[in-house]
Amino acid sequence: MKQLITSICFLISLMYSFISYAQTATNEVIQGPFKTDLYPGGKIYFVKENDATPDDKCQTIAFMLEYKQNNQLKKEKIEEYEENGGCVELASVFFAKIHNKSYIFVMQKWEHSMPAIGLYGNSYEIHAYTKNKEGKLVMDTNISGDPNFSGTDGTVDEGMHHMRHYKYKTAAEVKKYLKQKYQ
Repeated sequence: MKQLITSICFLISLMYSFISYAQTATNEVIQGPFKTDLYPGGKIYFVKENDATPDDKCQTIAFMLEYKQNNQLKKEKIEEYEENGGCVELASVFFAKIHNKSYIFVMQKWEHSMPAIGLYGNSYEIHAYTKNKEGKLVMDTNISGDPNFSGTDGTVDEGMHHMRHYKYKTAAEVKKYLKQKYQ
């Protein structure tokens, strides 16, 4: 019996060490790398950062850019996407041109199940990135601020259960909208 208890304790400590290691392992690339014509020879990719805790399992997602400049490899963090009532996911990453200017679009998604406020479903947010006048990759606040680039798909309780349908949940739907509005 004593040997069984010792074996169980050993297995539990072994499992705990594996879990601890998983939380401290190097950042995991979850999307990309993707070539971008904004930086010839450059690439973008997305990593889960190692910031989750045992109490909070959500990890921040970092939008990364790598490119060569003066024969040196440059690596920049462009943006971080965080928990917002649910763990953040990348729903889509795609490229489009608006008025002959290249853009990178990043669609984030949060799954919600919040009985206290009656929210069940998904929230979406889309950000558009391009080079600014200084040659830095930045969010285009005008395009990203388009009211159609955020919304909820699901039930929202406002005294009565209101069903909301977010129209732009895929890259194809967003590209169609871009052609209609921005071309």
